[in-house]
Amino acid sequence: GHDLRLAMPAAIASMMLLGGCDPIIDIGGAFFPGWIFAALGGLAGMLVVRQVLHWTGIEQHLLFRGFAYLGLFVAITVLLWYAFFLT
Repeated sequence: GHDLRLAMPAAIASMMLLGGCDPIIDIGGAFFPGWIFAALGGLAGMLVVRQVLHWTGIEQHLLFRGFAYLGLFVAITVLLWYAFFLT
C-alpha cells in the first residue's frame, strides 16, 4: 500500500525544489510566465505560415485545416519554448 506519511513530505519537497524552474519575465513591473510569450510567438508564426500557404494556393489542398493549423501552432510554440526558455 501507499504510505501518505512519506508521500506528502516528498510532494512538498519536490514542489519547493521545482518552484523556481518556471522562467518569469518582467515587463514594466508586471511578471509574466515565459510560456505566454512562446504561445504568442507560436500564434504569430502560425498566422504567417497560414498566409504564405494561402498566397501560394497550397491551403486549399489541406485536409482538416483546423487540425493542421493547431498542430503547426503547437509545433512552433514548443520550438520557441525550447529555443528561448529551456536552460
